[in-house]
Amino acid sequence: MVKLGNAPMSRLLAAATTIALLMTAGAVQAADRCGATTHMRFGETRAYFGDALAACRPDGYCSAVVAIADPSGQAAWRHQLRVARPSPGADYLVELAATDPMPVAGVMRFTTPGQTVDPGPWLAPTSPGSNEYRVSDPILTRSLVSSLRRQRIARWNYPSADGPAEAYFPLRGITAALNWIDCRGAAASD
Repeated sequence: MVKLGNAPMSRLLAAATTIALLMTAGAVQAADRCGATTHMRFGETRAYFGDALAACRPDGYCSAVVAIADPSGQAAWRHQLRVARPSPGADYLVELAATDPMPVAGVMRFTTPGQTVDPGPWLAPTSPGSNEYRVSDPILTRSLVSSLRRQRIARWNYPSADGPAEAYFPLRGITAALNWIDCRGAAASD
């Protein structure tokens, strides 16, 4: 047994390991402050909650996203529902996006059980020619977010160049993801 002074090397190694674990536990606890295991990707702090991915950027923009995979593998996702806060405490934004089939201008409908929204002018493209649409009325947005928290599925019907299209978004975990982005925002503004 190697001795350093009066202490055996195994005791020193055990003490060093304990100190390292305690220091690491503090770092993990800080990352877990809002109740989730997090990871970093594309400069965002991210956490998964069931079907929802929650992410916060260093600039304070946080979102909860439900993405439907593209079965062809040509895009990262086929349809996406995003509920975001552009900055801590800001009003929520509700956005819908599609890559296949691409949406075209026309009548769209967003539905959760118990609430149907015929957005018409309330669902506007985020930019000309965009495949992303945002609910533009803040009162309707708050109502939709409240409904999303209570439901298990949401549906988006939209016109496309291929004809009528629809996307079903499973909402398992959306409430936890929204709570997490709100917690992260509150922590950032402390």
